[in-house]
Amino acid sequence: MAQSMFNIYQRKVTKLEAELLVKQIKLTPYIMGYSRREWLKSQYTIIVEDIDGNIVGACLTYDFDRDWNKIAALFVLEEFRGRGLGKLLFYAAYKDAIRRKKNLYTMSANNLVIKMMQDLDFVMFKGLLELPKSYKRFQLIFYLHTIIWLMSFFRVQEIVRKVGFYQLYRNYNFVYGIKLC
Repeated sequence: MAQSMFNIYQRKVTKLEAELLVKQIKLTPYIMGYSRREWLKSQYTIIVEDIDGNIVGACLTYDFDRDWNKIAALFVLEEFRGRGLGKLLFYAAYKDAIRRKKNLYTMSANNLVIKMMQDLDFVMFKGLLELPKSYKRFQLIFYLHTIIWLMSFFRVQEIVRKVGFYQLYRNYNFVYGIKLC
C-alpha cells in the first residue's frame, strides 16, 4: 500500500486545492459535487498529501445539526487510487466525528464506501423514505438537511449535468448510512 509515503491532516483546503477538487470531482459520476466555497468553508476536511505536500485526496465533512456530521465527499485523485487512501480518509473522518460525539450520516453508490459503512456498522437503507423505524425520530433533520443541500445552484447544476451525461441513477444504487455515537 505504501501509505507511509502519505500524510493525513485535518485542515482547511487552500483556494488552489479547492479548485482542483471541484474540477476533478466533476469528472466522477459518484459525487454530486460541492462548490469551491463549500470546500473552503469546511472546518473538518481530512486531507491526504504526498511526501512533497501535494494534495492527493480529501474527505469533506461538515456538521449539519447540533448532533450530526455528514461525510459528504470522499475523493482521491485517479493516479493515487488503489492504495487504501480513500479508506484512510473515510476512517479518519469517522474517528473525528466520533471523537466530537457527533452522529454520522453519509450516502454513496461507490461499492468501496458501502463496504466501509458495513465494516463500521452503519445502519444502511436505500432512501430517506425507507429510514428504519427506530431512526424515524431523525427523519425531519434529514429532510431539512436535504432541502438545504439542494438549495445550492452549483449542486443542482451538477446533478442535472451528471444525470444527463452519465445517465446517473440508472446503474447506480445509492445507499444511505447512519452511525450513532
